[in-house]
Amino acid sequence: MLQLKVIGTEDVPHVLALQAQCYGPEFLESAEAFVAKLNAARHLHCSYLAVEAGEPLAYVVSLPVDDGQLPALDAPSIAPARAPRTLYLHDLAVSPAGRAKRLGHKLVQQVVHRAQDMGLTQVALVAVQGSRAYWERHGFAASEAPLSAALIEKLASFGSGATLMRRSLTPV
Repeated sequence: MLQLKVIGTEDVPHVLALQAQCYGPEFLESAEAFVAKLNAARHLHCSYLAVEAGEPLAYVVSLPVDDGQLPALDAPSIAPARAPRTLYLHDLAVSPAGRAKRLGHKLVQQVVHRAQDMGLTQVALVAVQGSRAYWERHGFAASEAPLSAALIEKLASFGSGATLMRRSLTPV
């Protein structure tokens, strides 16, 4: 039976193993970076690990962010948001076995519902590795708003072709 559990720091080795199955070497983040993201959203329960029969199959890491802020790729520290309106979906990784079960779709839905429960107005992400069309199918659109210099610099940490995307939420 499939279980979605809130990711704790004890799950970081599973996250790193799944990440290695799904991303090219230029996108691999350290354990320290994942712990920083989890700590920035401590007690908010917005990152999940999909496990079936004891086997981790997929994860999503998200955290609330202040307007115009997002953590750079492999950021070793992240300050918790002060007045967030956005849940930033930082990372989604689904193993081949998890793809057959549509776990990516389930985890994205979980994040959207969590953001609505938190009273946030949008979910944002950075699309990489040619994934823009995937995110568009989930209701995300490329950000058309002008970006600050700091945000452009952080977006550049994700490599060429990285696209900031947003999905507006309707209140629950």
